[in-house]
Amino acid sequence: MVSETCPYPWRTFIFLVVAGTLTGPLVIPYLLGLLAIAPGPQPPVLLRSLILSGFIENLKYLLPGAGIGLWVARKIGLGAPYLEGWLDGAPRPAQPLSSIVWPALFWATVTAIIAFGIDAFFRYALGVTTPAPEIHARIAVPWWRSGLASLWAPWAEEIFDRLFLLSLLAWLGMKLFRISGEGRWIALWVANVATALFFGWYHISNEELFVNPVSFIVALRTVLIVLPAGLAFGWIYIRRGLEAAILSHFFIDVIVHVVRPIVEHGLV
Repeated sequence: MVSETCPYPWRTFIFLVVAGTLTGPLVIPYLLGLLAIAPGPQPPVLLRSLILSGFIENLKYLLPGAGIGLWVARKIGLGAPYLEGWLDGAPRPAQPLSSIVWPALFWATVTAIIAFGIDAFFRYALGVTTPAPEIHARIAVPWWRSGLASLWAPWAEEIFDRLFLLSLLAWLGMKLFRISGEGRWIALWVANVATALFFGWYHISNEELFVNPVSFIVALRTVLIVLPAGLAFGWIYIRRGLEAAILSHFFIDVIVHVVRPIVEHGLV
């Protein structure tokens, strides 16, 4: 995708950090909506404090995510090929940007259906009825609030998880075990699985609003719900670049956080 010999893509780095930072405040209405329906007393929330802490938290992940991620990704032929081509003069992909739309939508749709099926199994077969906010299940948060959050998560999470973490793990694996040629795919898939598990693990914190401490079965459900999407985002990142992973993440967020609540509750 992106050659290691190209100069560091500073414009792409700035673009990714700015995009992740500017969309950060859009998640606040969703967080406030979750706090409003969470059982038990919740600490008072000052909006300015929430914005400031969110801004700092965003930068804590965006700066190394984009900064180190762009550097290490190109060492193994990954990165953000379309952005780096447009903004930094790197060789552009042979396929147009529009070519990533259908693969991104396909994997988003498939993994959303799998996630709904996993949640249904845990609910009806195992009796796990606690909310599953990661797929907007059993939470009364209006679609427009979660829809706004869907404009932020694809940027922040894909920059850190796929561009940074997956690339770093794959590169370290190739270096430590001196992997090259076809063995490269083993390192990439091990990194993809590890990153997807991490992706599922940190979504467990969403459950703490509704059940604390989080039981093993609820934690397992959360990881299994999120895992297929994490694997798909990693695969499409490896094959088509960061832009495709961001787009696929956006599509699945729209499916679970906008389409689902509209279908279940209408435009309220």
